Amino acid sequence: MKWYKIVVPAAVGIAVGAVAGKRVKDNWLVPEVALNRVKEEFKQDGPISGSWILMDKKGFSHNGKSYQVYEGGVTRTIDGKTEQFQFIVDATNGTLLDSYPLLDG
Repeated sequence: MKWYKIVVPAAVGIAVGAVAGKRVKDNWLVPEVALNRVKEEFKQDGPISGSWILMDKKGFSHNGKSYQVYEGGVTRTIDGKTEQFQFIVDATNGTLLDSYPLLDG
């Protein structure tokens, strides 16, 4: 058997696998990118003093649609008062789907 009969199909398989893997990976934002997009929205209302995001995606339903989302939070200090918010962001495009203040206590 000639060597090219093994090498050529293997090379084609590796190339197809690499392209398919990149396409699947490109469907999701890296959590840090999603967090940066949310922070930009929150910065419109004042400076941010802290933020976090969970690295795992989870299912979420909003307005009758299903999404894969990241959860996170943002902290702001305005006029000496600390405000904390939790948010839910779409993992595919970084759209802020929901946010709500966390109450003290």
